[in-house]
Amino acid sequence: MGNLKITKHRGVTCAGGTVKLFGSRLDIYIYVVDGLLVDTGPSRFAADYINFFRTQSIEQVVLTHFHEDHSGNAPWLDKQGIPIYINPASVPFCLKKARLPLYRRYFWGKREPFKAQPLGDTLQTTRREWRVLEVPGHCIDHIALYDPREGAMYTGDLFVAPKTKIIMRDENIHQIIRSLQLLLQYDFNTVYCGHAGVVENGREMVTRKLQYLEELKKEVLELHRRGMNIRAINKRIYPKTAPLTYLSGKEWASEHIIRSIIKDN
Repeated sequence: MGNLKITKHRGVTCAGGTVKLFGSRLDIYIYVVDGLLVDTGPSRFAADYINFFRTQSIEQVVLTHFHEDHSGNAPWLDKQGIPIYINPASVPFCLKKARLPLYRRYFWGKREPFKAQPLGDTLQTTRREWRVLEVPGHCIDHIALYDPREGAMYTGDLFVAPKTKIIMRDENIHQIIRSLQLLLQYDFNTVYCGHAGVVENGREMVTRKLQYLEELKKEVLELHRRGMNIRAINKRIYPKTAPLTYLSGKEWASEHIIRSIIKDN
């Protein structure tokens, strides 16, 4: 990944880097605003992140969810005595070393145990009061942070791209649709995404993703009603297999989108 690229956007410090492995590439972003660090980055590049943390005035940390690319450096921050907050459902999980598939340990690094505190409905920083929104789908503990003062939404892995073409095995498309609908109940424009970075027209992009998934859901259910099975529908809608599907042993696959729409309905 090399050194982090540090940028500023409306008072928010954005630290971004790129991970490349076997033809797969993924950008990763973390944010500091008003003494608050949103996500911690993966431990595989701990030296880069720790150097960045030391240049910032970090008073508290919020994790959008427990995945290792977002929580990998939380143990170091915990050792510095900085309070870390996460969805209450994941507080016990954080106390244990994460058990990860080999490709994820190589891609992102390990995630050692750390102490986390449960998030409430709101979060107070020096000059702002944030709304904590439960937005499951990508994983059960996923939250988004809403900054009403700036009209900004910190979305972790909920947005990522307007067209979803591959998901993890445990993701739930119906929950993702409801979570996107929840975001759109709030007045925001800018999205600070864990992988897409700063999205200026964030409300428009979230709306586009919601519309895409709703249309996809209708198409999949109609094809299934006509008698097509999950594999056939997947081949029709997503004819090309993503490299990450092979790399991950199918933990990431477009077929999981089709299965979730049908089985989780």
